[in-house]
Amino acid sequence: MSYELQRVARQASEAKQLAVHASRALNDLKRGAKSGLSGRDRFVRHALLRLLAAGRHGVSYQDVWKERYGERAASDPAMTTVPTWAAELSATDVGEFLSSGVTPLALSRLAAYGRTISLAGISTLKIPYRPPGDPAGGWIAEGQPIPIDSLDFGNVMLSPKKAAAISIFSGELKKRSNPDIEALIDAALRADIATIVDTALLDDQPGSISRPAGLRYNVTAVPASAATDPVAAMRADLARLVAEIMAGGGTSPVFVVNPVQAVSFGFLPSFTYPVIDSAALDPGIVIAVDGPGFISGTATAEIDSSKDAILHEEDTTPLPIVAGGTASSPSRSLWQTDSLAVRCVAEVAWGTPAGRVAWMEAVKW
Repeated sequence: MSYELQRVARQASEAKQLAVHASRALNDLKRGAKSGLSGRDRFVRHALLRLLAAGRHGVSYQDVWKERYGERAASDPAMTTVPTWAAELSATDVGEFLSSGVTPLALSRLAAYGRTISLAGISTLKIPYRPPGDPAGGWIAEGQPIPIDSLDFGNVMLSPKKAAAISIFSGELKKRSNPDIEALIDAALRADIATIVDTALLDDQPGSISRPAGLRYNVTAVPASAATDPVAAMRADLARLVAEIMAGGGTSPVFVVNPVQAVSFGFLPSFTYPVIDSAALDPGIVIAVDGPGFISGTATAEIDSSKDAILHEEDTTPLPIVAGGTASSPSRSLWQTDSLAVRCVAEVAWGTPAGRVAWMEAVKW
């Protein structure tokens, strides 16, 4: 009898412990703590909390968390890398946000074939590479010395640059349910950042204090085929670009094209090289990049929001709201128009060894 009572007591204790663990796991799942929100979810959730807390005096991010998600405010509900709800998000969060979703950035898709480096806390990073035609060693006879090359290395320099965007939402956004509002913020931030980053990545402009150099900068375009048959022209163009990459020391080309050209790849059976399509690239331009030679990185991001700011609505050359006593135009008052704005600043960088990019324009396919 005593044995039976002990067994029942032990089973009851085990059942209680199991219930406690299950309850904790459920709370962790809701909170995104141990089971973990993805980096993309943390990025979007962080923007949402800042957006909804904007302009509400005395309302903290923890209060918004409780309102929106029905949870007791936690000291660190896995929203950021620090327990004080700081503005910085980790490089992992930024990378996951840019690489996931319906339309990942061309930068993220290209980075999947190369090296990705965290740039958190780094101002400039030198990454060495071996130039083409610089082998070391060789076949030797018994007792003979092994040949040694000079081993001259080149360097790819990565310096994080800030890609920044301000996304504007109507005041009605606050009325949306959690899944809807997060999807809207996700799409808006992704579209704004993607346009900025991918346009710079794929252009031919030099680097500056504010942006990295485009992949086509200082790379002379390869002439496109003059063949009148589109399929023949396409095959000749792709073979020429692959040859250029191999001559530069590359091993595995990745093609980046406009969606118009991407359609044509469907007519090439068993095409073996990766193809990335991006609307940031003009139709008729085809870029080949050595995938293993492409190096990119992300650092931290800062997200902030406001419902009281005044913005100069100029896409390319925004000016101070008041310069020399003259108001900039056109401008928008968020308070007057019942609007909300989220500002996102993300640090990114990329680079390739010399000779690992080739491109052509005005292709006939």
